[in-house]
Amino acid sequence: MSSRLKQGTYIFIGLIGIVGVIVTARAGIRQAPVPRAGSTPLQPAHKHSYTLDDSAYPRFPLPASEQKYRDLDGDRMKVWVNEITAVSRKSRDDGNRFWGRIAGTQYDRMIEQWTAGKFKEARLQDVRDQFFDLPPQWFPTAWSLTATAGGSPITLSTLRPVISSKPTPTGGILLDAVWVGLGTAADFMGRDVKGKAVFIHSVPTPGVINNSAVWNGALQRAEDRGAAAIVFNIAVPGNFVNQAFAGRIVDNALVPGDVPTFTIGTDDANAVRGLVERGQPVKVQIDLKTEMRSGLKDANVWGTLPGTTDEDIIVMAHHDAYFEGALDNASGMAVMVALAEHFAKIPQAERRRTLKFVTTSGHHAGSLGVKWMHDNRATFLAKTALMINCEHVSETQTYPWGPAMRKSTNVDARRWSINGSDKLAALSLNAFKMFGVTIYDEMEERCCGDGSQVQTDGPIVQLIESPAWYHSDHDTPDVVPAAGLEAVARAYAKIIDTVNTLNRSELMPAATGRTSSANDSTR
Repeated sequence: MSSRLKQGTYIFIGLIGIVGVIVTARAGIRQAPVPRAGSTPLQPAHKHSYTLDDSAYPRFPLPASEQKYRDLDGDRMKVWVNEITAVSRKSRDDGNRFWGRIAGTQYDRMIEQWTAGKFKEARLQDVRDQFFDLPPQWFPTAWSLTATAGGSPITLSTLRPVISSKPTPTGGILLDAVWVGLGTAADFMGRDVKGKAVFIHSVPTPGVINNSAVWNGALQRAEDRGAAAIVFNIAVPGNFVNQAFAGRIVDNALVPGDVPTFTIGTDDANAVRGLVERGQPVKVQIDLKTEMRSGLKDANVWGTLPGTTDEDIIVMAHHDAYFEGALDNASGMAVMVALAEHFAKIPQAERRRTLKFVTTSGHHAGSLGVKWMHDNRATFLAKTALMINCEHVSETQTYPWGPAMRKSTNVDARRWSINGSDKLAALSLNAFKMFGVTIYDEMEERCCGDGSQVQTDGPIVQLIESPAWYHSDHDTPDVVPAAGLEAVARAYAKIIDTVNTLNRSELMPAATGRTSSANDSTR
């Protein structure tokens, strides 16, 4: 056979082989590889893993010109995160099912006292409480749900009533269960949910505040069609206990619904769906007892570092929390206390503006502490050059990976908002870049959290992130990297120092009330 003929034959055979692979693939057939004689499947010699402690996260080296911020040490702040969350764990260990640093409770008061102690240790002046009367507060006292199909009962360990949920009648209710998937209009077509328990699968985007059951109208749709109870799963991989807000959207606000409403974790949701998939009727026994507690108080805790002028800068962080609340908001409190310590070391003669530090009251009860600032903005904020809200500042970046959440050695990006001049935006973004504070590419249209109460009352800078485990029993100190605390504290300190080189008029927002998100060169 000539060499040209041989070459053509090989090409032809090769094409047949390629076509065969394509046809096989299109037919959906997976051919197992044929092992060589005596061969064994590839097995790694060792299974490697990486220990995720605070030493695992990369930290930006401190520039030679910024050594004065060395004392803002993330490891020291992490100690405070653990001290704050220990109060929440005491709430749980004392037998409270609705546990955490809940506004108006003794555990909330313990953190106010902890903050006052830290302010006094740092030698802040005029350390004081500013008390507020809380409106009647909703507390769940007992709840349960058991699902049964064909004599196979399951109890949902992650069941949690949403905030302000209506209770069940005394003795609970027995209902038929209906699974409606994402709860879109198409999912409800042909389904009779009146008087039944409706189960909804909700996509976290990324978690308890922003999830598909809220923004696609599933919760409201279920109630409008007569559901007697609603149970939805914010489908974060695993089996999280979530403290969610839920209901219907009225005038761009979330208003509690009129039926008992709960969240459950993903593993529990899969178990219920498994019962439904058997094709037998699923019954659920639901019980929820709640009460409204009156006469509760909460307090802002203030500490002051006098400056050389009558203008001021306010640094704030809320202290109440659901569950351990490590990210939300022990992380922000730790940064606030670190900034108080740092600036207390600077002589008053070198502080242009008075610095006011405050842990704000009742964040989950109407943000009363910051609302007071807003209501008195004409006087209290009349000479404020800057507000910084320390809220949800450092947490581990994670990725959903099949049935699990995988952690990384990176600190998650933060949402950010700046109300002020282009100069304020530029200097803030440059500080974030200098100290390695990861942020989203575009500024939020409006502030979130406590910053939303005063977002148009004066210059304000805020970083915040609300990840998949925000408001959950997974918000623990191990997901709050010291590296992130350190980066944010140093950036905020740099912002304060730079702001003190500018006049207040140079920091104020334009007539529109909002600044641009700056130009590309400052991101």
